[in-house]
Amino acid sequence: MARHSSLAEQLEAIRAFVQQPDHAPEPLQSNWATVAANDNDPEEVADLKHDRKRLVTPSVAEIMRNVKEGEAVRSETTTEMTTYNGVEHKTHTVRGPITRIGRLRFSDGAQTERAFRYTIDGKLEEYAARMPAGAMLGCRDKVDVALGGDENPQEVVDSNEYFSEMLNTKKPRYVSGRRHKGERVNLTHEEAKAELAAAYAGADMSKVTFTRYPDGLPCGSAKVADSFLGMQKTTSAGGGSVMWQDIVSQREERKEWLDAVSGMADKHFDILTLATKSSSLKQIGMARGFKGQYAIEAGKRLLVAANDNLENALEMARSAKNSVAT
Repeated sequence: MARHSSLAEQLEAIRAFVQQPDHAPEPLQSNWATVAANDNDPEEVADLKHDRKRLVTPSVAEIMRNVKEGEAVRSETTTEMTTYNGVEHKTHTVRGPITRIGRLRFSDGAQTERAFRYTIDGKLEEYAARMPAGAMLGCRDKVDVALGGDENPQEVVDSNEYFSEMLNTKKPRYVSGRRHKGERVNLTHEEAKAELAAAYAGADMSKVTFTRYPDGLPCGSAKVADSFLGMQKTTSAGGGSVMWQDIVSQREERKEWLDAVSGMADKHFDILTLATKSSSLKQIGMARGFKGQYAIEAGKRLLVAANDNLENALEMARSAKNSVAT
């Protein structure tokens, strides 16, 4: 173990012990293999990549716009005076760091933002990370949905014609939305009723003609299938039984783990079991009779010793498995 490595990095075996299921592997509801077949030719996939939409805010254009047009605001300005041999000399003004440029906010060293880190038992926890002076606040850099390829226009046309023939309608057409350019008149409910009654009174119903248009499909989308979600094919969780290769590998890994745990010393196994229920190193040390600050140090030593014992047991189990296989 490295001298300056964190305790969490040293206790990899204990992480595996805490996260190890206490039951036999459950069958997967899929017929996909959980282990890659590794039959891809490196030369064929060398130029392939998986693109995902990346959200970065504020954007470069937004930053440059605020720098060009926004007003820079600094924190409080302080005045300092230098002294030499007890005699005060020239004073100088210390300007505080920039905390805002337009809508961009910057840290003066006292602000914090939400962040995540792993605890000693491998769980993810949220904490307040202190932002260094000059760091931009409120930034976001995350990976969003996967970016697919361009949709084939002919496939869209074929899909639309399929719905037209199936529902016996005229061929669909896409009508983009238009903004109302005329002046809008706001009418109350009573005014609208009065205007409709006046139109009925002034209309000669004997001369009114009615036109029946043929059945059609929605025109608000270029792809008619988007309006019929129930008729689209989606993924399903009931793909069939799990592949036999996955069943064998999971059972072998389970047997190897149980052999390693059974080969541990009882005192170390008790420490691992206690670590899964304790909330601090002090509780582990107090369970062995230590008190105060000594309980924390003792708990740390006991955890490291149990971790090393489990790693040795796992290594012995793998060696025994390899010797039997050969």
